[in-house]
Amino acid sequence: MCMTTSKGDFDMIDNVSALYDKTSNCRHCQATFSTKRIRSGTLTMLHRDSDFYTTFKEQSLNPILYTVNVCPECGFAFTDQFRDKLAPWQKQIVDEQISSKWTPKDFGKVRHVPEAIVSYKLAIYAAEITDQPHSVKAGLYLRLAWLYRFQKNIAEEMRFIDMAVEEYEQSYIHSDYTRGDKEMTEVRLLYLIGELYRRLEKFDLAIKYFGKALAFRNHTIESGIIRMAQDQWQLAREEYKEKKSEQKIG
Repeated sequence: MCMTTSKGDFDMIDNVSALYDKTSNCRHCQATFSTKRIRSGTLTMLHRDSDFYTTFKEQSLNPILYTVNVCPECGFAFTDQFRDKLAPWQKQIVDEQISSKWTPKDFGKVRHVPEAIVSYKLAIYAAEITDQPHSVKAGLYLRLAWLYRFQKNIAEEMRFIDMAVEEYEQSYIHSDYTRGDKEMTEVRLLYLIGELYRRLEKFDLAIKYFGKALAFRNHTIESGIIRMAQDQWQLAREEYKEKKSEQKIG
């Protein structure tokens, strides 16, 4: 008997092979649990937005869906960028504010956007009450905004971009940005703050931060970021002039 395999079957096989189980240890209760990750090299990038959001051919396997680890035992949600250990006072707050109210739920299976959104909101709350670095909170807010972009929910996307840029500014002020993202540099951070402000239509602040990034022109090997800063600086200036013109007409 001849067996045929449909495209849908191949997609399912690809999805299964791209995912693997990673063992994680809860940073609150020390429980060991399994969570999904995406194998590197299994995705095909289609496009990268100016704020670094990446669209893949296999969007259902976008790595940001699996960034957050959620302990099924105590409910503490965290990323690999959280501090390795919690202080006694942090553990007490987590017990009172999260674990005592937690209904066991397994986030260790295949995630879709709605489940990923919940995981990020859990991690954001955990990051806030345990006073994680600004860069860590900023990264959570930005990735949550990206998930809403994927859903075409502009209002929520902008709400969380606004929260992200505030935390990124604090990260810049306190120089903790390498904690949240090992690839983050000062010039990249300045560019990103500028781009997030541009998306919020706060063009004066966008121009200011793009200018700060461009000041690194002769002092960085990140020529790609400098080119992006130059392009977005020019775009922000044009958008700013257009907005001023509309206000005069109005």
